[in-house]
Amino acid sequence: MLDFFTKVLFTPYLQAIVFFILIGLFALQRRKFEFLSSSLSWLRTIILIVLFLYFALNWATTIPPSLRAASVFGMFFVNLHMIYNLILGRLNENYQRALNAYSEDIVNKAQLDNAWQTGKKYIYTRYIFDALFSGYSPTNFLRGVVSRQIPADIENVLIKRGIHREIITHYKLLAYLNMKLEQDTDLPVELKDILAQTIKQFGAHAWIQEQVDEFLQLALKDPEELYHATWNGSPPELNPAILGKPGI
Repeated sequence: MLDFFTKVLFTPYLQAIVFFILIGLFALQRRKFEFLSSSLSWLRTIILIVLFLYFALNWATTIPPSLRAASVFGMFFVNLHMIYNLILGRLNENYQRALNAYSEDIVNKAQLDNAWQTGKKYIYTRYIFDALFSGYSPTNFLRGVVSRQIPADIENVLIKRGIHREIITHYKLLAYLNMKLEQDTDLPVELKDILAQTIKQFGAHAWIQEQVDEFLQLALKDPEELYHATWNGSPPELNPAILGKPGI
């Protein structure tokens, strides 16, 4: 097996063939899907081409065998990076298709679910290395990116079609509360009925709806502003009864 890797896969000629095939696939991908084209993607590809040519020319010169092996490994690494870029482009393509499909049928929950699922796959692949070296829990890091990026992308694609619609609104909040109330099996039926009426009354007035929507959007986009807006004076005293601890 080791001989196969060293004598077949880690040969400069095979790496050169694979590289030019990958370059062709990259160009076809960008030509077919215009929304994937970006100056940054092409700049990265040009850098990879320069690196590959450097390693190839370095291998072709009269250098020690150890450095020649390192050059072949560098060519192999460049090819791996190109494969990663192609996979990323494919996932981005699926994500953009899902966003566009949802923008054409915004009442279709299946389209919205598909946008979230494809978006999560793309973001997890795109930011996996950032998450590993972020210093935080990779799972929490990726979830944070998803919770910010996907709603913003959905709003942007809707705005491009002339639709101004917030993703997280008081309707979502009320639906979530009703769902949790239905799932709770510990509450008495009478208390559930009272809470259901309270939730209904909470979202009945237009003024409350506007304030809740503003709060939710601030919580998503600018939590610092929300924090300062609610702490204009001195911090409020914590109620020991709410904390479940005796007063001091």
